[in-house]
Amino acid sequence: MLRTAGSAALVLILLVLTWYAGCSGFSSLLTAYAAQSSQLGPTQLAVNLDPGNPDSHYMRATILEAFDLPAAISEHQQAALARPEDYALWLSLARARELNGDTAGAIAAARQAVLLAPYYAQPHYQLGNILVRAGQTEEAFRELRLAGASNPTLLPGVIDLAWRVFGGDVEFVERAIEPSTPEAYQALGQFFRQHQEVDAAVAMYAAAGKAAEEDRRSFLAELITAKRFKEAANLWAVGRQTGAVKGVIVDPGFEEEINLYEPGFSWRVGDRIQGFKLSLDTTNPREGHTSLKIEFTGDQDFAAPPISQLVLVEPRAHYQMRFAVRSENILSGGLPEVVVFDADTRKVLGQSGELPLSTNGWRDYSIDFEVGDATAAVQIAIQRRRCDRSPCPIFGRLWLDGFSLQKL
Repeated sequence: MLRTAGSAALVLILLVLTWYAGCSGFSSLLTAYAAQSSQLGPTQLAVNLDPGNPDSHYMRATILEAFDLPAAISEHQQAALARPEDYALWLSLARARELNGDTAGAIAAARQAVLLAPYYAQPHYQLGNILVRAGQTEEAFRELRLAGASNPTLLPGVIDLAWRVFGGDVEFVERAIEPSTPEAYQALGQFFRQHQEVDAAVAMYAAAGKAAEEDRRSFLAELITAKRFKEAANLWAVGRQTGAVKGVIVDPGFEEEINLYEPGFSWRVGDRIQGFKLSLDTTNPREGHTSLKIEFTGDQDFAAPPISQLVLVEPRAHYQMRFAVRSENILSGGLPEVVVFDADTRKVLGQSGELPLSTNGWRDYSIDFEVGDATAAVQIAIQRRRCDRSPCPIFGRLWLDGFSLQKL
């Protein structure tokens, strides 16, 4: 008799479990259908079949948001309580509460999400944004910094938000972001660059170190093109032992192996490299260990100096530039010369005149020039006089050494 009763109870338990399993499975099917069709009816049946299914409550809440926000909030809350360890459900509740004007409730729900997922970016990011809209900026940006540290792709948005919140005040933006990683410094540098805050951008790129090397190079070229030479010089100095100094030519005797293709305030080649070769020559330099050797090999472009250098200068000043030249078997209708330009206006300030075909040794030259009231930099360039005909090839060898610049 007892055995029969026990068997019946077991069968009853199995039937109940089967019923609940069937209800749960059917509830999940109805929820999936509601997600595809956006129909509210199936979600009600799904909730009735399995009241403890958080997905059914969540889907019902999502559909209700379009026309009954208080009811949607209730469903969001049911979903979060049914699966309290799911931070995403708490974030959905926080969003719905804020939409309904319940800022305190939204903050409480978002904080619960942060507690559940402290190393995830999204809870910090959403809580930070809610706090910003609530006027609690100090705590807000503490959360947003954590979000950016967890997911650096969020940093540009966080920086832009700080810029808008603090009215474009660079100091407050830096304080809000508190950069401490190369990625954060680089992101701030990029943002300040886009907003024409050049000094701030230069400082951030300097702090970013090697991580921002490519950005620094392109920004440097951009500043030089825009003729913002003082700011460009500050950026060029980043990572160097010595920067650009007014009235000082960098590597005046061509003693260093440098990257001639990099923009900045040392020697560099022109944009169109044809018809010549450059090398450091240890044979018979004018001074030091090497001189610059230029071998002209054909059709060299008049508009592209083989080599040039930007030099910072003081406005309204009188300078004298000295240098030495050696030439050998130069043949052309357009001979080379050394020219000093105003880097801003491209006005010729001084020139050597055509250099000899052959010098039979080193020959010293000097160029005196006056700097204008607004001139921040000059360009020293080796270029050619224009020919009467085209093409106008040039052949032969030219050596340069011993450059110096003196303010008179």
